[in-house]
Amino acid sequence: MKVLLTGAGGFLGRRIALSLVRAGVRDLRLLVRGRPASDLAAALLRVAPDAKIEVASANLLHAPALEEVCRDVELVVHAAAGMRGQAADMFANTVVGSRNLFDAAVAAGVRRLVLVSSFAVYRTAQLRRGALHDETVPLETVGVEKGAYAHAKTRQEHLLDEYRRRHGLETVVLRPGVIYGPGGGAFSSRVGIQAMGLFFNLGRGALLPLTYVTNCADAVAVAALRGRDGSAYNVVDDDLPTCSQYLRAWQRRLGRMRVLPVPYPLFVAGAYVLQHYHRMSKGQLPAVFTPYIVRSMYRPLRYSNAALKALGWQPRVPTSEGLQTTLEHFATQAS
Repeated sequence: MKVLLTGAGGFLGRRIALSLVRAGVRDLRLLVRGRPASDLAAALLRVAPDAKIEVASANLLHAPALEEVCRDVELVVHAAAGMRGQAADMFANTVVGSRNLFDAAVAAGVRRLVLVSSFAVYRTAQLRRGALHDETVPLETVGVEKGAYAHAKTRQEHLLDEYRRRHGLETVVLRPGVIYGPGGGAFSSRVGIQAMGLFFNLGRGALLPLTYVTNCADAVAVAALRGRDGSAYNVVDDDLPTCSQYLRAWQRRLGRMRVLPVPYPLFVAGAYVLQHYHRMSKGQLPAVFTPYIVRSMYRPLRYSNAALKALGWQPRVPTSEGLQTTLEHFATQAS
């Protein structure tokens, strides 16, 4: 079976490629946007010398180039997405690029599409404090109230569902929480933000839905090969820390910061004030945090990975080890 992996040169994509090979895939086509790294295929061949590894370069926004990329492919693992930039760029790279890829996949007779999505697509604002966040939580209808990234990922998932219904494709969706590890970001905004010489601890006692990048990649590979058609799987690790515990671990290894904890009720009240001034100023004061965003992202919840474990997935890297490795990486960079 030939597998196509998009976003293969990225932070997560490189690990997914390795996890697919470890899971037994021996015919793998890697799609990267720019010039492929010289060691991309070599690293996989060291693990599986008998594998056939192809590396293709194409921009998902250039539809004609994708016809050849999808040729002879049975399974597409779509991990490419727009993560940064203006809202229009993020939408184009995530939604328009996905539509081009899905069209090419349908034309090539691809049987199965696997999408790496995000927790951002969930409509969590209505959940009560301490509620279980699993795959039964409904999706956002549009997602625009949670920002450009959530809007793009929500539209991407709805687009996949449209192609599933219209063309009879098998589909599987992975929804990771906060992906971390060496080479990734230092802080999720769920923990807090730094401003005016202070670090505002916004998440405080709420669990941080972490997944170490290696564990996340393994989850994608397992679900791609074993996941039920039409299913979605949350990707979070075991033994999750709270946002405050993560922050304290960071400070122990990389040095103290001036931290200001923000109680959740005060955070919600401040979001209402910020939203009011945003409207009064006609957008001159940006509404970075709205009440809807605060209720969606910062209310303490519990997280389940039971559906993924039912497929046979287990976190290969324990959270304690993943945090230690990640913090050591950042400490080395800072020295």
